[in-house]
Amino acid sequence: MKKITIRKIDFPIITIALFFALSTWCVSAQKPENEFSIYGEGGFAAFRFQPMIKNASSKGYGGDAGVGFTGFISPNWGIHTDVGIGFFNVKNTVNSLTFITSGQTDCEGYLYNLHSTLNNYKETHKAIFLTVPLMLQFQTKMNQNQKVGYYALAGGKAQFLFNYKYTSKIALFNNAAYYPEFDNWITSLPILGLGVFEGNSAAGKLEFGILAMLAFETGAKWRISESVFLYTGAYFDYGLHEPTQKIREPYKNYTSPEQLKEPALLAFTDRLNLMTVGIKLRLGINPQSPFSKPQKLNGPCPYR
Repeated sequence: MKKITIRKIDFPIITIALFFALSTWCVSAQKPENEFSIYGEGGFAAFRFQPMIKNASSKGYGGDAGVGFTGFISPNWGIHTDVGIGFFNVKNTVNSLTFITSGQTDCEGYLYNLHSTLNNYKETHKAIFLTVPLMLQFQTKMNQNQKVGYYALAGGKAQFLFNYKYTSKIALFNNAAYYPEFDNWITSLPILGLGVFEGNSAAGKLEFGILAMLAFETGAKWRISESVFLYTGAYFDYGLHEPTQKIREPYKNYTSPEQLKEPALLAFTDRLNLMTVGIKLRLGINPQSPFSKPQKLNGPCPYR
C-alpha cells in the first residue's frame, strides 16, 4: 500500500471552517427559536469528468448521518449546520482511450511522440469522512393547524477525509514511440517503457484531505407534534475539486517498467468532481415552539 500525505491546507478552506463556527455562535447568541435535529441521508455518488470522455463511466453510492442545529432569525429564514459521519464508494471505468504526448526527448536527444493506449482501466475510491455544512434555510410559515410546509437549503459543505483508500487496475496499457524525423515507430522496447503491459494494479491511501462542496436540499416539513417536525427531502452536493488530483500521474510519466508494474491513479482527464444525490430524513425538535408552551386560561380557574 502506498501512503501519501497531503499536508497543505488551502487558506480559503480554513476561512470557510472559521466562518462555519463563527456563524453558528452568532445565531446561538441571538437566542431565536432554535431547532435541534438528527438526520440520515443516502443515495448515488459519481465523479463528473471534465472534459467528458467517450466510453467512460462513474457510479457508486454514499451517505451520512449525524446531529444538527438550526437557528431561526425569522419565521421563514434560518441558518443550519450539523456534524455527521459519512462515506462514499465510487468506481470509475475507462473502456478505451488513446493519448498522444508530443515533443518527448529520448536519451540521445531525438524528438518523438508518445502514443499511449489504455484499455479497460478501473479505479475504486472508498472514503470515510466527517462532514460539516453551513446552509441558509428557507421555509414556509406554519401555524398550529398546518400539518405540512415546504423548505429549501443552500450553502457549502466541508468533508474532512480521514480514511480515503483507492485501487487502480489496467487490463492493457500500450506505449509506442513515433519519430517524425525518421518516420519510424518503436513499438517494443520494455527498458524504455515501450510495448504492451497487461494486468497491472496498485492500491494506496490518503492520510488526510479536505473536500469542499456546494450543497442543496429541498422537500417537505411535516408537523408531528407541537414541537417535533419531520423533514423529508432530496439533496444534491457538488464537489469543487478532486481530493486525489495531486497524486495522479500523466501518461508521459509511464515510460519505465517500474511505473507500469504498480501504476498510481492515471490523469485520464483534467479534473474530476464528486457529485452526490439522494434522499434525506431529518427529525427536528424545537423546545421553544410557542405551541408547546402552556396557554393561560381567561377567568377564574374552574378547579378552585
